[in-house]
Amino acid sequence: MIRRLALLVLLLAGGCTRAKEPAPAPAPPDTTHAARPEPPRPAPRYRAIQLSGESALVDLQNHLGARRFSLFLKVNRIDLAHVRDTDTLALPDSSLDTLDLSPFPLELAGVAASPKTILVSMRVQAFGAYESGRLVRWGPTSTGKKATPTPVGLYHANWKAKQRYSTVNDEWLLKWCVNIQNRYGISLHEYELPGRPASHSCVRLAADDAEWVYGWVDQWKLDADHKVLAEGTPVLIFGEYAWKEPGPWTRLPDDPTAASATPTELDSALRVAFPPAPVAMPESPAAPDTLAPADSARSG
Repeated sequence: MIRRLALLVLLLAGGCTRAKEPAPAPAPPDTTHAARPEPPRPAPRYRAIQLSGESALVDLQNHLGARRFSLFLKVNRIDLAHVRDTDTLALPDSSLDTLDLSPFPLELAGVAASPKTILVSMRVQAFGAYESGRLVRWGPTSTGKKATPTPVGLYHANWKAKQRYSTVNDEWLLKWCVNIQNRYGISLHEYELPGRPASHSCVRLAADDAEWVYGWVDQWKLDADHKVLAEGTPVLIFGEYAWKEPGPWTRLPDDPTAASATPTELDSALRVAFPPAPVAMPESPAAPDTLAPADSARSG
């Protein structure tokens, strides 16, 4: 009797145990929200305007508002103090933002390998800041005047100072200073933007751009003996300003690309500053030794 009960229990337990079903196949990936390519960059448009007197300037500021008026100054390469010095100015389309009006491409493969890079175009008088090849900021510049031009070439951010006095004139206070050439004192810093190259070889920036660049760049690292352990952020200055012509930004109402760095300019500058690494050639097999044995007899 006991054996029959035990057998019955085992049969009931076996009947309650189901075979383990195989795990369901994973669902196919959802492609309905896959990343789509970015829309094409909007084409900027500009309108030529003329200001006559202080009241016209005030009216323009009130009409544009702070953001648009700042963009207005940027595209004309001037600061507020020099607006009246220019007869005809370019007013950008109200629907565009800062990066839409950049004279530099939004992405630049030539600097993608560098975490941070600053480009300064002498021709278009503007700088562009890139992070791993993606443009994060741009702004107007005033590089060296004809008598004291800014030397082109590849530099690096050395030391930084929130403010210091110029070595040319100790009455000139330079704010947000980023030195790129220690021997000759060439730096990026805040100073007047008159709408043309006017410095003593430094690169002048607008106040907000200078403060931003100061905080963004990485300066050099030195050891105890002041030897450079690591270079700072690369700063590439390239191109040539056309001294006998008006600034290219003055042609923006007729040609929205007039003040943009061209692909040819950028490619040429980047190839010189960042030459591609040489391609390693495969070693060819050694040629067979065809020399006669050392003990062979000489003829003649």
